[in-house]
Amino acid sequence: MKILFLVSLLISTVLSSYLGGLDRSFAEADFQMIDINVSMPTSEVDELLRIAQVSMQQVANGRAKNLPDFEYTNATLKIKLNGKETIYENVKFKTGGMFARSNDKVGFNFKLNKKFLGRKQLRIRPDANDKSYIRSKLSCDIANRIGLPSIQANYARLYMNDKYWGLYILMDAIKPSWIKQTFKPSQEEVTTLFQCKLDGMTMKIGTESLCNNANDDYPDMSEFSQFIRQINNAKTSEEIEKIMDVEVFLKFMAMEWLIGSFDHFLVLGHNFYFYKRESDGKWVIIEYDYDNTLGNGLSFSSYWNSKKNIGTNNKNNNRNNWGNNWGNNWGNIGRGFGMGGYSSNDLINFSFADWELDRPIIKILVHDNQERFKKIVHEVLVSAFNPDILNPYINQLKSFLLPYVQEDCTPDSNGRLPGRINRSGSQHRSTVSEFERNIETSSNGTEGVKSWIKGKFEVACKNYNFNKNEVFSESSSYIPKSYDYGNGNNNKEDVNNNKNNDNNQNDVCWSKTLGYDCCKNTCNVVYSDNDGEWGVENNEWCGIIQSNCNIQCYGTTTGEYPCCTHCDIYYVDENGNWGIENNNWCSIKYSC
Repeated sequence: MKILFLVSLLISTVLSSYLGGLDRSFAEADFQMIDINVSMPTSEVDELLRIAQVSMQQVANGRAKNLPDFEYTNATLKIKLNGKETIYENVKFKTGGMFARSNDKVGFNFKLNKKFLGRKQLRIRPDANDKSYIRSKLSCDIANRIGLPSIQANYARLYMNDKYWGLYILMDAIKPSWIKQTFKPSQEEVTTLFQCKLDGMTMKIGTESLCNNANDDYPDMSEFSQFIRQINNAKTSEEIEKIMDVEVFLKFMAMEWLIGSFDHFLVLGHNFYFYKRESDGKWVIIEYDYDNTLGNGLSFSSYWNSKKNIGTNNKNNNRNNWGNNWGNNWGNIGRGFGMGGYSSNDLINFSFADWELDRPIIKILVHDNQERFKKIVHEVLVSAFNPDILNPYINQLKSFLLPYVQEDCTPDSNGRLPGRINRSGSQHRSTVSEFERNIETSSNGTEGVKSWIKGKFEVACKNYNFNKNEVFSESSSYIPKSYDYGNGNNNKEDVNNNKNNDNNQNDVCWSKTLGYDCCKNTCNVVYSDNDGEWGVENNEWCGIIQSNCNIQCYGTTTGEYPCCTHCDIYYVDENGNWGIENNNWCSIKYSC
C-alpha cells in the first residue's frame, strides 16, 4: 500500500529550479533585476570617460596589463532589489577587466562598506561580445550546480548619476575577503591565494611568475613556487593528490571542455586562482570569467589577424590541434579560430584530448587515468550539463531578460546605445533578434548556446560511450549539493549549534523501531496505519511526530532563526528546509 502511495506522490512532484537547494548568497536576486545607481561628481565622470577610451591596439600583444584604471574611493551607491533600496557610502568604484576594456561597454568593480548579497566586493561586466547575455551567468550556475568552489552571478542595471548605462552581469569577486567568507580560515590574513590572469600559466616551472599573490600586503610567492615545483616533480596522480584537490581540478577541466572555454587553464592558461586550503593544506583551483564560452569567441578571425605570431595550421598527432607549441599572445591558438584551421562547428567536435594543449599535469591526471576522468565527465553531465535540465532553465532566463535586453538595445536621442562609453574601442550594435538567435543558433552560423550544449553533450556521450537516455534519467532525480568549503556545512553558517535537538527527536521517534527515520521537513500525512502517520522525504517513508508539527518551522525550536514568509527553498540539511530573507537565513514553514 505504501509503495502505491509513494509512486502516486512522486508522479505529482514538481521539479525544482536549476539552482534549487544550493547554498548561494545570490539566491535572493534570482530572476530579480538589481538596480545600481552610482553617484559621483561630474568631474570624476568626465575623468572616467577619458580613461575609458581604449582601442584594440592598446590591448594587443599582452599590453592590457599596462592600462591605467579609473578609481574613485568616495562614490555613493543606491542599490535597489525587490523594492528595497539600500545606500552605500564611501564606495571604491573602478574600471575592471583587461582585454575587454577595448569594447565600447566597460566593466566596473565595487568595494562596499557593508555587504550586499553577502559580499562586499562585487564586479559588473557587460560581456559586450556575448549577444546572448547569458553565457557568464549560465557558466557560473553550472559551476555552482556541479558543486565547485565558484563565483555566483545575477543581473544588474547600471545608472550613473541617474542616467541609464545598460544591462550588466553582476558577480562576486575572488579576493582574500571572499576566501574568509567561504573557507573561513582561522588565520586573520589570507596569504595563500594566488591569481593567474596573464596568459600562459601552464603549471610548468617558471610559469608561476605569471601569477601574483592576491593579497597586496603579502606579495611573497615562495609558497606558490614550491607548489609548482612539487607538481612538476610528481609522477603519479597519487603524488599530486597529496598536495592538490584533484577532484575539483578535474571537474573544472571537464567543465572547460564541455562549455568550450579557451579562456582558462587548458588553452590560454589564465583566469583562475589557486588557494592553499587551511583545513588540509591542499591547493584548490577556482576559475572565473566565462563570457568566451558555449560557442562564443571561436570565430574572432579579425582579432586573431591582429596577432603577430599566427602561423600555418599544423594539426598533429600529439593532441595539440590548436597549433604547435605555446606561443606568446595567443598566436598559436589563433590558428584554431577561423584562421584557415577550424570553425566553431569543427571545434565543438573536439575530444578532450583535442582541446587541451599537452599540459604535463593533464597527462598524469587525465590521459594516464582515463577511467577516473570518464566518471567525472559523467557526473558533470548528470549533475549540470545536459539539454534536458539546461534548456528549460535557459528559457526562463530568456523570458526574464527579454524586456531588459530590449532596453539595453534601444539607442538614446543621439543614436547611442546606453553605457557604450568607449568610442575608441570595438563597437557592438546588439539587437533583440540577435539576442534570441544567439540563445538558439547565432546569426553567423556558429553554435548558439542551446545548440552548443546539445552538440557538446552528444560529443561527450559518444566519446565516452555514455547512454544519453540513462544520463537524462539519472539527471532527472539528481539532487545538487553545494561545494563543501571545509566548514562542515557547505558554506552555510551553523544553524544547529544545539545538537541536543536532534537527539531529543530520536528519543521520541516511534518509526525508528520499524526501520524508518522520523520526518524532519514535512508534516504532510500521506498514509496512516496502526503504527501512526507517515510522510515522505527524499523518496523514503518517514514517521510524522505530531508534537513537532505543532510548531510552524524548525527555526522556532531554537529561537535563532525566524520562519520564512515564503516557501522558496535554497538549502536543505538535517534540520529542515531553509530560505533567505533580507540577506539572512530563515526556516521554511512545515506547511509549505
